[in-house]
Amino acid sequence: MSGNQMVSRMLRATVALACLAAVGCGPRVFIDSPANGIFTTDPSVPVTGHITNGDPAGITLKVNGSAVSLNGDGTFATTVPLSAAAITNPIVADIVQTSTGRVDADRVTVISGESVAKGDMSPKAVALRITSAGLDSLEPVVSSLVDFDLATLMPVGTKVLDNVCVVDGGFLGCLGRATVSIQPPPPTISGFDVDFTPATGKVNAVITLHNLDLRLFIQGTSGIVPNCGLRLTSSAVTLTGAFALSPLASQPSKVDVTQVGNISANFVNFSQNFTSGVCDWPIIGDIIQLVVGNVEPMVRGGIEDFLNATDSNGNTVIAAAIESALAGIDIAGPVGQSLGSKLNAAFSTITTDPGGVTLGSDASFVPDIGTGGGQCNPPPGAPTLAASYSVTEPFPTFTSTAPNGLPYGIGLCISTSGFNQLLRTQVECGLLTTSISELPLGSGPPIPLTVGVLAAFIPQFHPIDPSLPARIELHPTLAPFVTGQPGPGGELATMKIAGLILDIVATGPDGDLTLATATLDTTVGINLGFDPIAGALNFQLSPPPSSATKIKVIETPVGADLSSAQPVFEALIPQFLPSLAGGLGSFPVPSFLGMQLQVVDVDRAGNYLSIYANLNPN
Repeated sequence: MSGNQMVSRMLRATVALACLAAVGCGPRVFIDSPANGIFTTDPSVPVTGHITNGDPAGITLKVNGSAVSLNGDGTFATTVPLSAAAITNPIVADIVQTSTGRVDADRVTVISGESVAKGDMSPKAVALRITSAGLDSLEPVVSSLVDFDLATLMPVGTKVLDNVCVVDGGFLGCLGRATVSIQPPPPTISGFDVDFTPATGKVNAVITLHNLDLRLFIQGTSGIVPNCGLRLTSSAVTLTGAFALSPLASQPSKVDVTQVGNISANFVNFSQNFTSGVCDWPIIGDIIQLVVGNVEPMVRGGIEDFLNATDSNGNTVIAAAIESALAGIDIAGPVGQSLGSKLNAAFSTITTDPGGVTLGSDASFVPDIGTGGGQCNPPPGAPTLAASYSVTEPFPTFTSTAPNGLPYGIGLCISTSGFNQLLRTQVECGLLTTSISELPLGSGPPIPLTVGVLAAFIPQFHPIDPSLPARIELHPTLAPFVTGQPGPGGELATMKIAGLILDIVATGPDGDLTLATATLDTTVGINLGFDPIAGALNFQLSPPPSSATKIKVIETPVGADLSSAQPVFEALIPQFLPSLAGGLGSFPVPSFLGMQLQVVDVDRAGNYLSIYANLNPN
């Protein structure tokens, strides 16, 4: 028999004997209700449970430190008061077998507060602020998305004027009428650009068409007007209008653009040239040009009438074009794909003011499970969670600068309830399901965890080979959540981590063996930092005071009361926070309309966690 095999057999024999002596044949306690992780706003909760493998007459039971009687069949019932201020309320059942001193425990967590069920919407969970500077950054992108093809918008055959009087004979009446329509080749421009200016209740827009070339056919319908062709050119045509923004009723995740009032058109460096017919013949041409006069007002009026006409959806030509462009501003797609989640975000409010546009969305997050791009593949043991902690908060207001005083183009904000939904999905995708195999010690290098290192704090591990490697495996049973309040040390937020299972595992030559299972509850301050290289937000957790961290051993094969070791273990937990922060992962910052966010500040907008950034092209 090899030395490794002997060590493995000794390890398993030691633990097996302890299990037979203390756990396998000893009494066990189980909390039947409430279920772990339930939410309630009641001031107290009924607790029921039962014991096995023991005579109730020889066992004492305490629930949260208070003695509770066991029934003859081993069941028990009591009521436990809840603390709304604490939010997380652990319920612990402890038993002691009086004849042997054998102990066992069970533990669940009840959350005092409102919740939102998985898949349900958190109202106004996401806020997107686009400042005036942000609109300037979006203008080239919006221009690239708008299909401003005059050949499509103003196709050949379109009537600019229909049987209108073009020769006014005064008291003699109309001496000539004409119909003016677009003729081949189709109208063209060399390009266009868009300028948006936000205002109260609307966005003013100036669309500039460069180098217009438009061919018209003037058809005389009565009187002295002949038929002739006309070419119009202009170095620039400015189309000025105002547009209101609101959620699209048929698809609330999109923006509905409505034209306010009429579009006006103005020409720069306008010129006209007759190209066919008798309009430019000597004498006749002079008469026609004198009669018809400068055709700029006539053409401008025709174009304006065309642009102000509505289609079957009630949209004008430019409103429909801008609406198509704004379809690219999609909160759900970029954020959800960045985080392996399906984000359903429906605009509930869109407001405009002289400083910019604010879009508010109701939102829900659920995991996008799979192995494809933008999906998450949960590791074994990752939980499935039914709800997340919810807080009612006022929608944020915005100024032109971020909290650090710097200007910004776009603010992306998420409410406490929305962020907790996101944390829930991340836990379901594997967040906090991790393993700690080293113990950081001050500024020195970390030391590998072994049974011997752990035995220095938990003497009951001394019979086990101290050289065996060990690790602490973390398994969340609840999602961590932020409370909506700043951190205890002035951090960005307060985060509650509750019901985190710690399995102390030793590894022998023949495999792993769990030496003890404990639960961890802690309250930490949390800041968010930005990694410009990774383009991601990362968590920074502040070490909590020892009073804020609670460890409860609920299972151990060594079968002894480990309460004396708990204060020592609690003192070690702050050393694990860097590993916990790493386990929380990094959140990629999404792009919008193909533009990356250059983060200028991470802070709060009211109670919302917020990213303030500028938009940069890739």
